Amino acid sequence: MAVVGVLAVVLSAVTVLQVYQLAAHRTQVLVMARDVPIGQVIEAQDLSSLGVGVVPGMQWIRTRDRDGVIGKRATADLKAGTLLAPSQLGTALTPDDGQQIVPIALKATQLPARGLKPGDRVVAAAVPEEGRQGVEYRALVDKVGQPDADGTVVVDFLVPATTGTALARLAAEGKVAMVLASRAAQTRTPTCQPGAPC
Repeated sequence: MAVVGVLAVVLSAVTVLQVYQLAAHRTQVLVMARDVPIGQVIEAQDLSSLGVGVVPGMQWIRTRDRDGVIGKRATADLKAGTLLAPSQLGTALTPDDGQQIVPIALKATQLPARGLKPGDRVVAAAVPEEGRQGVEYRALVDKVGQPDADGTVVVDFLVPATTGTALARLAAEGKVAMVLASRAAQTRTPTCQPGAPC
């Protein structure tokens, strides 16, 4: 019994030490004080502060960086009480004038093995019908969804407004495959040359 008592005391001391260490390493980060819908500008009263334990790899925004957040736009629906991440902030909305976003559900066989990520430039190659020439459309990956049970992923592609409808029609027919053109992040939509496919 004495041994059990000693072990209990030791375990209690270890627990207290761990709690103290966690408390000592808490960082003040930004948390949403109220709901902010996607596209809205974040104001000072939208933000609050919360102390959290430091977790490696977590992309939180420290309270001291508050001024850099105010004035930016929400790129997702932000709910009150949730921690704010850099990926949820932007300076502009998409699509802009002259642009369209085309969501396409892609199977694993239609994607590069390494997958796609926002900022990737791609060529959407339309599978040609017999006796007809294939068409290519240049696009920029805007957002990538989570795979469903069948491995299908919905990807939002940013394209010139002149090609959005045609690309959406081909995608609905399942006649398009994605070719990765560049891993370099882009900030502009691909442009079309007059008289040429985009």
